[in-house]
Amino acid sequence: MTKRAVKAENSLSKLKQEIQQLQNQLEAYKSENEQLRAGETAALTTMRHNAQVASEYLNKTAKDAETSIKQLLTGRETLCLVSQLLSSVDKITDTDW
Repeated sequence: MTKRAVKAENSLSKLKQEIQQLQNQLEAYKSENEQLRAGETAALTTMRHNAQVASEYLNKTAKDAETSIKQLLTGRETLCLVSQLLSSVDKITDTDW
């Protein structure tokens, strides 16, 4: 074989090795990409679940707050009524004595 043919064979061999390395690297990147996508999907699913749970807790808290406010307003009305009754008793006792 001539020097030129030997040199071409060596270059071809090196290029084949480089192609093989690049294919191996490509496969590694594909695998890593799939893992990242799977992780992203899992994170998104977890985030959606957490948002749903938070929404449920906030809704329950809002309903509990509404109930408490209604109870406070009812208590206020009762206190006003008792105050008026006591005021009336004071007026009644002033006129009877």
